[in-house]
Amino acid sequence: MLRKAAFDKRKISYPLKWLCCLLVLAAVLQTMASAAPGIPLKDKFKSQVVQPADDISGISVKPNYAQIKEEYSKLNRLPAKGSEVILTAEDLSARSHVPEIKSGIGGNEDPALVWDNQEDWFEWSFSIADEGLYEIHVEYYPLPGTGLVIQRGLLIDDDSAFQEAYNMLFFRSWVDDGEPRKNSKGDDVRPRQAEVPYWRTLAFHDSKGLYPEPLQFYLEKGQHTLRLIYIDQPMAITRIILKPPEELPAYVEVKAEYMQKGFLNAGHGITFQAESNVAEKNDPILRRENDEDPMTQPQFKGNRVLNYMGGWRWRKGTQSITWEFEVPEDGLYKIGMRVMQDWGDGLSSYRKIAIDGKVPFKELLEYPFVYDRNWYVTALKDETGEPFLFYLTKGTHRLTMTVQTGPLTEIVNSLNDDIYMLSRKIRQIIMITGDNPDIHYDYNLPNHIPGLLDDFTLLAERMQQKMDILERVSRRRPSMYNNFKMIKNQLEEMVDDPFTIPKRLQDLNNALTSLSSWYLVLQDQPLMVDYFHVSPYDEKWPDGKSTLLQRIKATWFNLINSFYKDYDNVAGFYNEEVIDEEDVITVWISRGMEWGEILKEIADEDFTPKTGKHIKMNILPPSQLEAGAVNALMLAITSGKAPDVALGVGANSPVEFAIRNAVADLTQFENYEEVEKRFVPGGIIPYRYQGGVYALPETMDFRAIFYRTDIFEEIGLTVPNTWEELYQYTLPVLYQNGLEFFYPPEPSPFLFQKGGSYYNEDGTRSGLDTPEAYQAFKEFTELYTQYGVPVVANTFNRLRTGEMPLTVGNYALYVQLSVAAPELTGRWTIAPIPGTLKEDGTIDRTAGGIASQACMIMESSEKKDAAWQFLDWWTSEAVQSRYGNELEAVIGMEARWNTANLKAFQQLPWKKNDLEVIMEQLSYGRDMPVVLGGYFTNRHLVNAWIRIILGETPVRDSLEKAVKDINTELKSRQEEYGLKADD
Repeated sequence: MLRKAAFDKRKISYPLKWLCCLLVLAAVLQTMASAAPGIPLKDKFKSQVVQPADDISGISVKPNYAQIKEEYSKLNRLPAKGSEVILTAEDLSARSHVPEIKSGIGGNEDPALVWDNQEDWFEWSFSIADEGLYEIHVEYYPLPGTGLVIQRGLLIDDDSAFQEAYNMLFFRSWVDDGEPRKNSKGDDVRPRQAEVPYWRTLAFHDSKGLYPEPLQFYLEKGQHTLRLIYIDQPMAITRIILKPPEELPAYVEVKAEYMQKGFLNAGHGITFQAESNVAEKNDPILRRENDEDPMTQPQFKGNRVLNYMGGWRWRKGTQSITWEFEVPEDGLYKIGMRVMQDWGDGLSSYRKIAIDGKVPFKELLEYPFVYDRNWYVTALKDETGEPFLFYLTKGTHRLTMTVQTGPLTEIVNSLNDDIYMLSRKIRQIIMITGDNPDIHYDYNLPNHIPGLLDDFTLLAERMQQKMDILERVSRRRPSMYNNFKMIKNQLEEMVDDPFTIPKRLQDLNNALTSLSSWYLVLQDQPLMVDYFHVSPYDEKWPDGKSTLLQRIKATWFNLINSFYKDYDNVAGFYNEEVIDEEDVITVWISRGMEWGEILKEIADEDFTPKTGKHIKMNILPPSQLEAGAVNALMLAITSGKAPDVALGVGANSPVEFAIRNAVADLTQFENYEEVEKRFVPGGIIPYRYQGGVYALPETMDFRAIFYRTDIFEEIGLTVPNTWEELYQYTLPVLYQNGLEFFYPPEPSPFLFQKGGSYYNEDGTRSGLDTPEAYQAFKEFTELYTQYGVPVVANTFNRLRTGEMPLTVGNYALYVQLSVAAPELTGRWTIAPIPGTLKEDGTIDRTAGGIASQACMIMESSEKKDAAWQFLDWWTSEAVQSRYGNELEAVIGMEARWNTANLKAFQQLPWKKNDLEVIMEQLSYGRDMPVVLGGYFTNRHLVNAWIRIILGETPVRDSLEKAVKDINTELKSRQEEYGLKADD
C-alpha cells in the first residue's frame, strides 16, 4: 500500500511539476521579452500612441500670421475705426516682480518702466471701445546689455494669437566707430561698432521679415490684457500704443497728389557712397565690404578697399541700414543705386524702403532687386520701368532699407507646413516598417495610416504651387524648382503604387532634408550696394557695368600683385620693416582671416605696448596644425622652421606632439598654476602627459539637454534630473505622444558617473575591463536596444518641427538653434544632462566633451618666455572677453566665441538661464586623457557599440573585444617608442 501510495503521489506530482515549469518558463520569457535588445521601450507603447490623422504627436501647433490674416479676411474682420489706446509705464495691472519706474532715462522725463533681466513679465489691462484690428507700438529705450537684440514674448488675454507673437524684437542702433584705418600692407581695416541708444517707437513685426507691415491683432469690444514676457536683454518702456492700422496709398495716388500740389522736378541731384554715408543700422554685423570690380567706387587697386555696403551679411529678415543724404533744393527726385545680387540662383532679393522713417507707398513694401551676376545701376521704378518720384525738401533726409522675403513668404510658410507634415508621415511609416523595411513585404500602409495617400497628394499639389510661384517671380528656373518637381513626381508615384513606399523611404528622407534646406535658403536675401543717385527725373545715369577690357586689366593687375603680397600673413599697424626680429613672436592660427585680424588688432593695441613684443601672425587651414598627418606644422617642425606659438590646435594633438618632443611643457613657467585656474579643471586633462602640461585650452564645448518648453508644458512633462527619471517617466510619456528623444552615441557620462575611467592610472592599459565600465557600457547601449532611442537623427530639424522635443546636444546645436530657428525663440531652452543619484542624495552629472581647441608653444622656439607671455595675455579674462565681443559684433551670433576662460565665458552675451545651466554642467566636466596609442580607443568603442545595437554580440563579449583591441594598440605604440609595456 505504501509503495502504491507513493507511486500515486508521483503520478499526481508530475503534472504539477510540468505546470510549475511552464509557469516559470513563461515568466522568464516575459522577462526576457521586456529586456530583449530587439524590443525597444517605445514599441510597448505603440498601442497607446496618440495618432490623430493630421498630427500624430497630439501636440497643438499655433497657426502662423498668414493663416490668421486669411481667417481675418474670411470673417470680415476690418481695421478698427476708433481712436488709439495708450498704456503708460504707470498703468501696470499685474507683474511678476515689483517694477522700477524711473524718469530721466536717455533724456526723457516721462516715467519709464526699467526692465532688466530680473523681471519675468509685466501686464497691462485696457478697454477697447471699437472692435477691430489694431497694431501695437512700443516707445522704448535700449538699456546697456550684451549688445544683442532685445526680445520679448507677447500674450493678449493670456494667449499668443499666432506663432510670430512668441518673439517680438526691439532693435538697437549701431554705427561705425570712426573711419577705416590702413594697416602695414595698405589694406583697409574695418572700424569697430558702437551702439547709439535713443528713444524710439517701434511697431510689432515678425522676427523673420516675412511680413512687411506691422502685425495686426483682432480685439473685441470690452476688457483685455496685454502681457510682455522677458526673453533677452534689458530695456525701458514709457508707452504702449494700440492704434488702428493705416492703409498705405498706391504710387498712382501719391503721384496724383504731387501733381495736385504742383510739385516740380528738382534741378540738381547728388550721388553718395553707400559705405560712407550710413547713419545707423540695427545689426552690428552689417558692415563695409571689399569688391574688386573696376567700376566699384572707390576702386580696388591691389590693396583691400572697403568700397560697398551689405552683401551676404545683409540677408536676414528685419536687418536694416539707414543712409543719410542732403539734397540741394525742394522738388521731385528719382532715386537709384548701383547694386549687385548674384545669390539666389535667379531669385530677386527684397527690401522695404522708407524715406525719413515712413514707407511712402505700397510698391516699396517689398521692392525686388533682380538677380544679376554683374553690378548694375537701377532706379526705384514700377513694373513698366517708369521711375518713382519722391518729393524731398531741401536739407537732410534718411533712406532706410529693411530685408524682406517678399512673395517668397508664401513658399516659406508652405515649406514649414510641408516639413511638419512629411516628417510626421515618415515617422508613422517607420513605426510600422522599421528603419530598414523588407522591400518584398506588403505592409499595406494606406490601411494602417489613415490619410497617408491623401496627405501625399496634398504635398504633391503644394510642390506644384511652389513651382508656379517660382516661375512667376524668378528670372529663370532655380535649382529648387527642379527639386520640387522631383519630389512632386516621387509623391505621385507613391500614391499610384503604395506598395513601393517602404522601399522608397530614403526618397522621403531626402525630400525632407531638401525641403528643410530650402526653408532656410529662401529666407536669405542678400544685396550689395555701392552708391546712390538722387537726381532729377530726366537725368541719365551710367549703367554701372564694367567692360570686359576693364575686368581683364584689373585681373592682370591683381595677378601680378599676388606674387608680391603675402595673403597668409595678418598685417598690423606697425611698420614691420623696422621691427627688431628678436622682438617678434611668430604665431600660426588655424582660423579664418577675420578671427586672425581681430586678434592681431587687439595684440597691437594691448600686448605690444605692455611687453614690447610684436606678433607676426599667419593664417592656416585647420588641418594644417594637427598631429597624425603630413601638414604645414609637421613639415615646419622637421625642417626647423616651426612657429613660436600655435593657436586653434585640436584637443587630441598637443600630447601627440609632446610624445615626439615637439612642444614645450608649460609647467616650467613660473605663474603656470595661476594661469591654469582660469579653466575648467577637467578641461586640462587632454593636455597632460607624464607629469607635464603641453597646451592651454582656448575654446571649450559643453553638453546640455535641449528641450521644447511649449511641448513639455502641453503634455505635462518635466525635464529628467536622472537617467532613471528618463527611463521610467520621460520616455514613456514621449512615446505615448508619438515623440522621441535623442542621445548622441557617447559613453563618457555613464562611465564617469559609474566611477569608471578610460585608462589605468599611468595610461598604459584600458580601464574598460572593470565592473563599473561594464555596467556603464551596458546602460549606454540599452538606450538604443531597450529604450528605442534613434541611432542617428537630424536633431536641429526634428527639434524645430517638434517631433523630437528632447535631445542632448552641445555648443554647435545651441548656436544653430539661436541663429537658424528664430521662430522657436522663447520656446526652447537647455538644462543639465541627466545624472546618477548617489547614496548621499546628490546627483552626479559628470560628462566629457569639454576640450575643443588649444594653444601651445613649440619646443624648437628660442623665445619661449616671450611666447609664454603671449599665451598668458591671450588666455586672460580681459582679452578673451574683448575678443569674443568684438568677434560677435563683426560676424554675428554664429561666431559666438566659446572661450575656455571661465570668467570671460560668463561675460559673453549668453541668456541668464542658459549661462547658469552651462556653468553648472561645466562644473562636472571631465575629459578623456590622451595617451600613447589611444587614438584608436574611440574607434574600438564605436565598433563595440555597433556590434551590440545590431544584435551581433552581447554587451560583455563586445566590450571585452574592444578592451583587447585597445590594449593591443597601446602595447604596440609603447614598444615602438621604447616605453615599458605591461603584459
